[in-house]
Amino acid sequence: MSLIKSLWVMLALGSLGFTSAQATPALDASCKLRYPIVLSHHWSARAICSERAAATGPASCVQTEDYAKYCTQKIQDTQGQPTCAEWRVPASEEDLPPRNTNRVDGSLHRDVRSYHRYFSKAIVDRLRDTCGNAVYIADKPAFASYEVRARSLRNTVNEALAREHADKVILIGLSQGVQDARYMTAKLLVDDHNPALGTLNTKVAALVGLAGEDGGAESASLALDFLSLSLGGHWANYQQAIAMIGDQTVNDTSWKRTTDGGDTYVLGEQCRGAECNLDTEGRYKSALHSLFDLSPQYMRPTLAQQGASATAKWQQLMDYLGIEQARWADVVPPELEANNGVDYFSYGAKINNWLPAWGGTFTQDFLFFAGITLSSGANDGYVSVKRQQYANTAANFHHVKTLDGTLWGRGYHHMYFSGRNDKLYAPQPWDQEAAPYKGPAADFYHQVARDLKVRGF
Repeated sequence: MSLIKSLWVMLALGSLGFTSAQATPALDASCKLRYPIVLSHHWSARAICSERAAATGPASCVQTEDYAKYCTQKIQDTQGQPTCAEWRVPASEEDLPPRNTNRVDGSLHRDVRSYHRYFSKAIVDRLRDTCGNAVYIADKPAFASYEVRARSLRNTVNEALAREHADKVILIGLSQGVQDARYMTAKLLVDDHNPALGTLNTKVAALVGLAGEDGGAESASLALDFLSLSLGGHWANYQQAIAMIGDQTVNDTSWKRTTDGGDTYVLGEQCRGAECNLDTEGRYKSALHSLFDLSPQYMRPTLAQQGASATAKWQQLMDYLGIEQARWADVVPPELEANNGVDYFSYGAKINNWLPAWGGTFTQDFLFFAGITLSSGANDGYVSVKRQQYANTAANFHHVKTLDGTLWGRGYHHMYFSGRNDKLYAPQPWDQEAAPYKGPAADFYHQVARDLKVRGF
């Protein structure tokens, strides 16, 4: 009997009420939570195969990615080595963000099938199918301020509340997704048109931060410094900036609305004013604003970053972007989050030894890692360990674990938490954390759910 025929027989028996001899695996009650989970993703988006990766060799996409899964046009190079003409996510992952269609505004579209999903299918399957949780994944603008991304996240939270008939959700944020979730929880109303429903802190039971930038990402500061030096401090020279850093990813991942046969770039659903028609400078500003929000100068500035010269340069950037409040604490004061009915938990990561496949000896990623190490100490490639932990000392803030594995191993990269490529980002089994945090990314999320369950969620 062919495989296809066998499947049809199984489906027919199921429709008649028969069951197979093999029972359905029982759900893991140790990670089944009281509330639906909403996943809040990181900044930007990343192509499945980076353009800067070598075509062949140990650092190539063929070696570090799931070649069979993501390569839709397998070819050979002139030396007869396997390579790929086109990378695309499989159909089974197209429903995971970043999505091609916007669920809130059906007129918005894009084509991001050549980009990684923000959270891997393995992570979603583990939380949903193994643990039995309802899982919703936000699909926020890849490049935007916390305020804009938080409004988009709210759509997903309200969807989860309505569809699951739940009174609260559990937020799990990765990188910038943590700050988006914090801003939304502390500042946004449940419904702008019905203020009587209150703010969203009443709808969030717990907020979990994975490699978040509570104190800012040093990599964002390095990127801003690079742009400032390259532009001579003239932030408005967006043509030169785009010529240096490229605009392709911003163009690809921006929502588009087709009108009169042409595409208009839109920052997000329910856009406001200039967000509804982004020209080239507007797209550049949205990316620049997101770097501003991610920087330590905004999240938690040091005394050196508050000096007269630094302040003047910072004000120039704020003036260009139209930003009025210079610090996160001015927008989300610590007392607004302290004992507000939400429990905050953080997890971090640390690299012990750099792996060349993460970016090579002289590439941007390695330079970020080296620069952060020299200026701020141990880090995960983008954020120093000390800035991944919550600074708020209120009783509802808790740091749970920083992953680093064995001292002689490579440690844990920032992108480990996305689950997009365990072969590349997860340490070898003998270099991983000891139980219960041992394993690939899906195992880690499984344990995070267990941690929440033990704490009463």
